[in-house]
Amino acid sequence: MDNGQIELKKIKESKTIRIRYPCDECEYAATTAGSLRRHIKIKHERIRYPCDECEYAATTSSHLRVHKESEHEGIRYPCDECEFAAKTAGSLGRHIENKHKGIRYPCDECKYTAPRADSLRLHKNSKHGGIRYPCDECEYAATRADNLRVHKENKHGGIRYPCDDCEYAATTAFHLKVHIESKHKGIRYPCDECKYTATRTDKLRIHKESKHEGIRYPCDECKYTAPRADSLRLHKNRKHEK
Repeated sequence: MDNGQIELKKIKESKTIRIRYPCDECEYAATTAGSLRRHIKIKHERIRYPCDECEYAATTSSHLRVHKESEHEGIRYPCDECEFAAKTAGSLGRHIENKHKGIRYPCDECKYTAPRADSLRLHKNSKHGGIRYPCDECEYAATRADNLRVHKENKHGGIRYPCDDCEYAATTAFHLKVHIESKHKGIRYPCDECKYTATRTDKLRIHKESKHEGIRYPCDECKYTAPRADSLRLHKNRKHEK
């Protein structure tokens, strides 16, 4: 069984069993206890591994090792089929899968095919989660009870979370936390392959996928391919939904 098949098996098992490990400090819910522990360490305990050669600080020891190899030791992983050279073995593997092997991860519940196993997992969670929590005041239906609560507070209750340092008011406690970290604490998440720095970890992931891994999201209704999942959603809403 190759890595792709193992990932697909994990996705199917997590969906079948439907076990979730919710974080007590934010809206995140992990599919494994190990993932929850890593999330807490990175997001809430803010454990960092500083580089002794520059100002970079990694969220894990393995990320620090990759950073030092790529940025200070100049290690590269060249592609045998084109001129691309990755800074990490993982990036090279994803490049080969996406660009030269055309590997996709098909959804077993619709026609969607994902470029990565984690993209398929996100798709299945959002589109086929099964359980829905409908709002009794509008047509919105959430995939989780806490998301429904946030929706009702934001859309129907008018609840806001004001920032103590400026006039900003967030619609959720999580968004207030993100605002404080990026605007007032100056927290950034640097890319270990270029000089880009993100204000959020999800934006860093999107940057790496589009800029360094060459991941694209093909439309299943025309020839368009998007550089990001949200760009594909926007395209489908504008071009194909009537």
